[in-house]
Amino acid sequence: MDCSPLNITSFGKALQIRGPTIYRWYRDVLSDYAKDKNVMHKHDVERAKGQTIEIPILEEKNFGDKMSIDEKHIGEDLCTIISNRNTGKIAMICKSIVFSEIKEVLHPHEQLLQKIKSITRDFSSLYEKVCTELMPNAIHIGDKFHVIRNLMDAHQAVRIRYRQKELEKRRKAHREFKDAEHERLLDCERAGTRFIAGRFHYKEERMTNGETLLEILSRSRYLLFKYPDQWRPTQNKRALVLFSAYPEIEKTYTLCCQFRTLLSQKNIGNHYFQIDKQFHEWYEDAENADIEELLNFKSLVETNEEIIINYFLEGETNATAESINSKIQKFITSNCGTRDKDFFYFRLANYYA
Repeated sequence: MDCSPLNITSFGKALQIRGPTIYRWYRDVLSDYAKDKNVMHKHDVERAKGQTIEIPILEEKNFGDKMSIDEKHIGEDLCTIISNRNTGKIAMICKSIVFSEIKEVLHPHEQLLQKIKSITRDFSSLYEKVCTELMPNAIHIGDKFHVIRNLMDAHQAVRIRYRQKELEKRRKAHREFKDAEHERLLDCERAGTRFIAGRFHYKEERMTNGETLLEILSRSRYLLFKYPDQWRPTQNKRALVLFSAYPEIEKTYTLCCQFRTLLSQKNIGNHYFQIDKQFHEWYEDAENADIEELLNFKSLVETNEEIIINYFLEGETNATAESINSKIQKFITSNCGTRDKDFFYFRLANYYA
Protein backbone atom coordinates (compact mmCIF):
# COMPACT_ATOMS: atom_id res chain seq x y z
CA MET A 1 0.00 0.00 0.00
CA ASP A 2 3.00 2.32 0.38
CA CYS A 3 3.87 1.80 -3.28
CA SER A 4 0.54 1.57 -5.07
CA PRO A 5 -2.49 3.92 -4.88
CA LEU A 6 -4.98 1.11 -4.33
CA ASN A 7 -8.17 1.13 -2.30
CA ILE A 8 -7.30 0.06 1.27
CA THR A 9 -10.72 -1.42 2.04
CA SER A 10 -10.67 -3.50 -1.18
CA PHE A 11 -7.23 -4.77 -0.19
CA GLY A 12 -8.66 -5.72 3.20
CA LYS A 13 -11.49 -7.71 1.60
CA ALA A 14 -8.92 -9.71 -0.37
CA LEU A 15 -7.29 -10.61 2.95
CA GLN A 16 -10.72 -11.29 4.50
CA ILE A 17 -10.30 -8.36 6.89
CA ARG A 18 -13.00 -5.76 7.34
CA GLY A 19 -12.27 -2.69 5.23
CA PRO A 20 -12.59 -0.10 8.05
CA THR A 21 -10.36 -2.26 10.26
CA ILE A 22 -7.42 -2.48 7.86
CA TYR A 23 -7.88 1.19 6.94
CA ARG A 24 -7.53 2.13 10.62
CA TRP A 25 -4.56 -0.25 11.10
CA TYR A 26 -2.70 1.22 8.14
CA ARG A 27 -3.44 4.83 9.03
CA ASP A 28 -2.81 4.64 12.80
CA VAL A 29 -0.19 1.88 13.12
CA LEU A 30 1.52 0.64 9.94
CA SER A 31 2.15 3.76 7.86
CA ASP A 32 4.62 6.60 8.40
CA TYR A 33 1.59 8.84 8.92
CA ALA A 34 1.29 7.26 12.37
CA LYS A 35 4.97 6.51 13.13
CA ASP A 36 6.13 10.10 13.32
CA LYS A 37 3.52 12.41 14.81
CA ASN A 38 5.87 15.37 14.30
CA VAL A 39 5.88 15.02 10.51
CA MET A 40 3.97 17.87 8.91
CA HIS A 41 1.44 16.18 6.67
CA LYS A 42 0.22 19.62 5.65
CA HIS A 43 2.15 22.86 5.31
CA ASP A 44 0.28 26.00 6.32
CA VAL A 45 1.21 29.60 5.63
CA GLU A 46 -0.20 32.15 8.06
CA ARG A 47 -1.56 35.39 6.63
CA ALA A 48 -2.85 38.58 8.15
CA LYS A 49 -6.18 38.50 9.96
CA GLY A 50 -5.53 34.93 11.07
CA GLN A 51 -6.12 33.41 7.62
CA THR A 52 -4.29 30.24 6.64
CA ILE A 53 -3.21 29.05 3.18
CA GLU A 54 -3.18 25.25 3.13
CA ILE A 55 -0.38 23.58 1.16
CA PRO A 56 -0.88 19.80 1.38
CA ILE A 57 2.25 19.06 -0.70
CA LEU A 58 5.42 21.13 -1.07
CA GLU A 59 8.58 19.28 -2.13
CA GLU A 60 11.59 21.44 -3.03
CA LYS A 61 13.42 18.44 -4.54
CA ASN A 62 10.74 18.15 -7.22
CA PHE A 63 11.39 21.61 -8.66
CA GLY A 64 13.43 21.51 -11.86
CA ASP A 65 14.14 23.40 -15.05
CA LYS A 66 11.00 22.19 -16.86
CA MET A 67 7.77 22.62 -14.95
CA SER A 68 4.02 22.77 -15.59
CA ILE A 69 1.18 24.53 -13.79
CA ASP A 70 -2.51 23.69 -13.81
CA GLU A 71 -5.60 23.67 -11.61
CA LYS A 72 -7.56 20.71 -10.26
CA HIS A 73 -10.69 20.19 -8.17
CA ILE A 74 -9.84 17.93 -5.23
CA GLY A 75 -12.96 17.34 -3.22
CA GLU A 76 -14.52 20.76 -2.75
CA ASP A 77 -11.19 22.57 -3.05
CA LEU A 78 -9.89 24.14 -6.25
CA CYS A 79 -6.12 23.68 -6.09
CA THR A 80 -3.11 24.97 -7.99
CA ILE A 81 -0.71 22.16 -8.90
CA ILE A 82 2.89 22.69 -10.02
CA SER A 83 4.63 19.57 -11.34
CA ASN A 84 7.98 18.58 -12.82
CA ARG A 85 7.73 17.62 -16.50
CA ASN A 86 10.96 15.61 -16.41
CA THR A 87 10.10 13.40 -13.44
CA GLY A 88 6.29 13.58 -13.45
CA LYS A 89 6.34 14.40 -9.71
CA ILE A 90 4.22 16.97 -7.91
CA ALA A 91 6.24 19.89 -6.55
CA MET A 92 3.37 21.79 -4.95
CA ILE A 93 -0.34 21.56 -4.30
CA CYS A 94 -1.82 24.78 -2.92
CA LYS A 95 -5.49 25.14 -2.01
CA SER A 96 -5.79 28.50 -3.69
CA ILE A 97 -6.34 30.15 -7.07
CA VAL A 98 -5.60 33.67 -5.79
CA PHE A 99 -2.37 35.27 -7.01
CA SER A 100 -1.44 37.00 -3.73
CA GLU A 101 -1.77 33.71 -1.83
CA ILE A 102 0.20 31.68 -4.39
CA LYS A 103 2.89 34.36 -4.34
CA GLU A 104 3.09 34.19 -0.56
CA VAL A 105 3.53 30.40 -0.73
CA LEU A 106 6.21 30.46 -3.45
CA HIS A 107 8.14 33.56 -2.37
CA PRO A 108 10.44 31.70 0.10
CA HIS A 109 11.52 29.44 -2.79
CA GLU A 110 12.58 32.28 -5.08
CA GLN A 111 15.95 30.69 -5.93
CA LEU A 112 14.28 27.48 -7.12
CA LEU A 113 11.82 29.44 -9.26
CA GLN A 114 14.63 31.37 -10.94
CA LYS A 115 16.12 28.08 -12.17
CA ILE A 116 12.99 27.18 -14.11
CA LYS A 117 13.74 27.47 -17.85
CA SER A 118 10.30 26.63 -19.28
CA ILE A 119 6.79 26.43 -17.89
CA THR A 120 3.78 24.98 -19.70
CA ARG A 121 0.38 26.43 -18.86
CA ASP A 122 -3.10 27.14 -20.12
CA PHE A 123 -4.40 30.61 -21.02
CA SER A 124 -5.59 31.56 -17.54
CA SER A 125 -4.74 35.16 -16.65
CA LEU A 126 -3.92 33.96 -13.11
CA TYR A 127 -1.23 31.54 -14.25
CA GLU A 128 0.09 34.07 -16.75
CA LYS A 129 0.69 36.45 -13.84
CA VAL A 130 2.14 33.71 -11.61
CA CYS A 131 4.61 32.59 -14.28
CA THR A 132 5.55 36.12 -15.36
CA GLU A 133 6.20 37.55 -11.91
CA LEU A 134 7.44 34.52 -9.96
CA MET A 135 9.35 32.63 -12.69
CA PRO A 136 11.18 35.46 -14.49
CA ASN A 137 13.62 33.25 -16.43
CA ALA A 138 11.06 30.76 -17.73
CA ILE A 139 9.79 30.58 -21.30
CA HIS A 140 5.99 30.32 -21.33
CA ILE A 141 4.59 27.53 -23.51
CA GLY A 142 0.89 27.57 -24.33
CA ASP A 143 -0.38 24.05 -23.90
CA LYS A 144 -1.21 22.42 -27.24
CA PHE A 145 -3.99 20.29 -25.75
CA HIS A 146 -5.79 23.34 -24.36
CA VAL A 147 -5.58 24.96 -27.81
CA ILE A 148 -7.02 21.86 -29.50
CA ARG A 149 -9.73 21.54 -26.85
CA ASN A 150 -10.83 25.14 -27.42
CA LEU A 151 -10.79 24.54 -31.17
CA MET A 152 -12.97 21.43 -30.91
CA ASP A 153 -15.32 23.20 -28.47
CA ALA A 154 -15.81 25.92 -31.08
CA HIS A 155 -16.47 23.30 -33.76
CA GLN A 156 -18.95 21.39 -31.62
CA ALA A 157 -20.68 24.69 -30.78
CA VAL A 158 -21.54 25.12 -34.47
CA ARG A 159 -23.05 21.61 -34.59
CA ILE A 160 -24.98 22.24 -31.35
CA ARG A 161 -26.29 25.54 -32.72
CA TYR A 162 -27.85 23.77 -35.71
CA ARG A 163 -29.16 20.99 -33.49
CA GLN A 164 -30.89 23.56 -31.29
CA LYS A 165 -32.50 25.05 -34.40
CA GLU A 166 -33.90 21.61 -35.33
CA LEU A 167 -35.19 21.18 -31.78
CA GLU A 168 -36.75 24.64 -32.02
CA LYS A 169 -38.67 23.50 -35.11
CA ARG A 170 -40.00 20.52 -33.17
CA ARG A 171 -40.94 22.74 -30.22
CA LYS A 172 -42.85 25.17 -32.48
CA ALA A 173 -44.64 22.28 -34.19
CA HIS A 174 -45.66 20.94 -30.78
CA ARG A 175 -46.89 24.38 -29.72
CA GLU A 176 -48.97 24.70 -32.91
CA PHE A 177 -50.41 21.23 -32.29
CA LYS A 178 -51.39 22.16 -28.71
CA ASP A 179 -53.01 25.39 -29.91
CA ALA A 180 -54.93 23.50 -32.58
CA GLU A 181 -56.05 20.91 -30.02
CA HIS A 182 -57.20 23.67 -27.69
CA GLU A 183 -59.27 25.26 -30.48
CA ARG A 184 -60.73 21.88 -31.33
CA LEU A 185 -61.65 21.32 -27.67
CA LEU A 186 -63.50 24.66 -27.57
CA ASP A 187 -65.32 23.77 -30.78
CA CYS A 188 -66.41 20.42 -29.31
CA GLU A 189 -67.64 22.12 -26.14
CA ARG A 190 -69.65 24.64 -28.13
CA ALA A 191 -71.12 21.88 -30.32
CA GLY A 192 -71.73 19.58 -27.35
CA THR A 193 -69.78 16.76 -28.96
CA ARG A 194 -67.26 14.43 -27.38
CA PHE A 195 -63.65 15.55 -27.59
CA ILE A 196 -61.06 12.87 -28.36
CA ALA A 197 -57.52 14.10 -27.79
CA GLY A 198 -55.15 13.69 -30.70
CA ARG A 199 -51.58 12.44 -30.46
CA PHE A 200 -48.68 14.65 -31.46
CA HIS A 201 -46.46 13.27 -34.17
CA TYR A 202 -43.57 15.24 -35.59
CA LYS A 203 -42.75 13.99 -39.06
CA GLU A 204 -39.11 14.37 -40.04
CA GLU A 205 -37.59 13.70 -43.42
CA ARG A 206 -35.32 10.69 -43.65
CA MET A 207 -32.04 11.40 -45.40
CA THR A 208 -30.20 9.09 -47.82
CA ASN A 209 -28.47 7.24 -44.97
CA GLY A 210 -31.80 6.51 -43.24
CA GLU A 211 -31.40 9.07 -40.43
CA THR A 212 -33.21 12.32 -39.74
CA LEU A 213 -31.31 15.59 -39.58
CA LEU A 214 -31.75 15.70 -35.80
CA GLU A 215 -30.30 12.19 -35.49
CA ILE A 216 -27.41 13.05 -37.80
CA LEU A 217 -26.56 16.18 -35.80
CA SER A 218 -26.68 14.21 -32.56
CA ARG A 219 -24.62 11.27 -33.86
CA SER A 220 -21.97 13.34 -35.62
CA ARG A 221 -20.21 14.43 -32.47
CA TYR A 222 -17.41 11.86 -32.51
CA LEU A 223 -16.77 11.78 -36.25
CA LEU A 224 -15.95 15.51 -36.12
CA PHE A 225 -13.01 14.72 -33.81
CA LYS A 226 -11.46 12.49 -36.49
CA TYR A 227 -9.72 13.12 -39.80
CA PRO A 228 -11.63 11.91 -42.91
CA ASP A 229 -9.31 8.92 -43.43
CA GLN A 230 -10.23 7.70 -39.92
CA TRP A 231 -13.98 7.52 -40.56
CA ARG A 232 -15.77 4.19 -40.75
CA PRO A 233 -18.08 3.65 -43.78
CA THR A 234 -21.20 4.58 -41.77
CA GLN A 235 -19.51 7.71 -40.44
CA ASN A 236 -18.43 8.65 -43.96
CA LYS A 237 -22.05 8.43 -45.21
CA ARG A 238 -23.27 10.44 -42.23
CA ALA A 239 -20.61 13.12 -42.79
CA LEU A 240 -21.56 13.48 -46.48
CA VAL A 241 -25.21 14.04 -45.55
CA LEU A 242 -24.29 16.39 -42.70
CA PHE A 243 -22.02 18.54 -44.87
CA SER A 244 -24.51 18.70 -47.75
CA ALA A 245 -27.26 19.87 -45.36
CA TYR A 246 -25.03 22.26 -43.36
CA PRO A 247 -22.17 23.73 -45.45
CA GLU A 248 -21.11 25.89 -42.48
CA ILE A 249 -20.27 22.76 -40.47
CA GLU A 250 -18.16 21.53 -43.39
CA LYS A 251 -16.28 24.84 -43.52
CA THR A 252 -15.66 24.67 -39.78
CA TYR A 253 -14.50 21.07 -40.01
CA THR A 254 -12.06 21.87 -42.84
CA LEU A 255 -10.57 24.81 -40.94
CA CYS A 256 -10.28 22.71 -37.76
CA CYS A 257 -8.38 19.99 -39.64
CA GLN A 258 -6.07 22.64 -41.11
CA PHE A 259 -5.31 24.11 -37.69
CA ARG A 260 -4.71 20.68 -36.14
CA THR A 261 -2.29 19.90 -38.97
CA LEU A 262 -0.56 23.21 -38.29
CA LEU A 263 -0.01 22.10 -34.66
CA SER A 264 1.26 18.65 -35.68
CA GLN A 265 4.72 17.39 -34.76
CA LYS A 266 6.04 17.78 -38.31
CA ASN A 267 6.25 21.56 -37.74
CA ILE A 268 8.31 21.28 -34.55
CA GLY A 269 11.69 22.94 -35.08
CA ASN A 270 10.57 25.02 -38.06
CA HIS A 271 11.61 28.65 -38.21
CA TYR A 272 9.46 31.19 -36.36
CA PHE A 273 8.64 33.16 -39.53
CA GLN A 274 7.46 30.02 -41.30
CA ILE A 275 5.12 29.14 -38.41
CA ASP A 276 3.93 32.73 -38.12
CA LYS A 277 3.10 32.82 -41.84
CA GLN A 278 0.98 29.65 -41.53
CA PHE A 279 -0.88 31.09 -38.55
CA HIS A 280 -1.75 34.29 -40.39
CA GLU A 281 -2.87 32.38 -43.47
CA TRP A 282 -5.23 30.41 -41.22
CA TYR A 283 -6.47 33.65 -39.61
CA GLU A 284 -7.36 34.96 -43.08
CA ASP A 285 -9.24 31.78 -43.96
CA ALA A 286 -11.17 31.98 -40.66
CA GLU A 287 -12.06 35.63 -41.34
CA ASN A 288 -13.33 34.72 -44.82
CA ALA A 289 -15.45 31.88 -43.41
CA ASP A 290 -17.15 34.40 -41.06
CA ILE A 291 -18.30 31.80 -38.52
CA GLU A 292 -18.78 33.38 -35.11
CA GLU A 293 -17.53 30.40 -33.05
CA LEU A 294 -14.34 30.17 -35.11
CA LEU A 295 -13.78 33.91 -34.91
CA ASN A 296 -13.94 33.65 -31.11
CA PHE A 297 -11.33 30.88 -31.21
CA LYS A 298 -9.19 32.92 -33.62
CA SER A 299 -9.26 35.82 -31.14
CA LEU A 300 -8.09 33.50 -28.35
CA VAL A 301 -5.19 32.23 -30.47
CA GLU A 302 -4.17 35.73 -31.58
CA THR A 303 -4.14 36.92 -27.97
CA ASN A 304 -1.87 34.04 -26.92
CA GLU A 305 0.00 33.54 -30.20
CA GLU A 306 3.45 34.18 -28.73
CA ILE A 307 3.27 31.42 -26.13
CA ILE A 308 1.48 29.01 -28.51
CA ILE A 309 4.28 29.36 -31.07
CA ASN A 310 6.80 28.52 -28.31
CA TYR A 311 5.40 24.96 -28.54
CA PHE A 312 7.25 24.58 -31.86
CA LEU A 313 10.64 25.10 -30.21
CA GLU A 314 10.80 21.60 -28.70
CA GLY A 315 7.22 20.30 -28.83
CA GLU A 316 6.70 20.64 -25.07
CA THR A 317 3.16 20.28 -23.75
CA ASN A 318 1.26 20.20 -20.48
CA ALA A 319 0.75 16.44 -20.83
CA THR A 320 2.51 15.73 -17.51
CA ALA A 321 0.13 18.02 -15.60
CA GLU A 322 -2.91 16.52 -17.32
CA SER A 323 -1.59 13.02 -16.55
CA ILE A 324 -1.17 13.92 -12.87
CA ASN A 325 -4.70 15.36 -12.79
CA SER A 326 -5.99 12.11 -14.27
CA LYS A 327 -4.07 10.02 -11.71
CA ILE A 328 -5.39 12.15 -8.84
CA GLN A 329 -8.95 11.73 -10.14
CA LYS A 330 -8.53 7.94 -10.37
CA PHE A 331 -7.09 7.93 -6.85
CA ILE A 332 -10.08 9.95 -5.57
CA THR A 333 -12.52 7.62 -7.34
CA SER A 334 -10.89 4.38 -6.20
CA ASN A 335 -10.80 5.63 -2.59
CA CYS A 336 -14.41 6.87 -2.58
CA GLY A 337 -13.60 10.55 -2.18
CA THR A 338 -11.43 12.59 0.17
CA ARG A 339 -13.21 12.45 3.51
CA ASP A 340 -10.05 11.91 5.60
CA LYS A 341 -8.22 14.79 3.94
CA ASP A 342 -4.94 14.81 5.87
CA PHE A 343 -4.41 11.10 5.33
CA PHE A 344 -5.53 11.43 1.70
CA TYR A 345 -2.86 14.05 0.99
CA PHE A 346 -0.28 12.01 2.90
CA ARG A 347 -0.91 9.06 0.57
CA LEU A 348 -1.02 11.34 -2.47
CA ALA A 349 2.41 12.71 -1.56
CA ASN A 350 3.77 9.16 -1.18
CA TYR A 351 2.73 8.13 -4.67
CA TYR A 352 3.10 11.29 -6.75
CA ALA A 353 5.53 13.55 -4.88
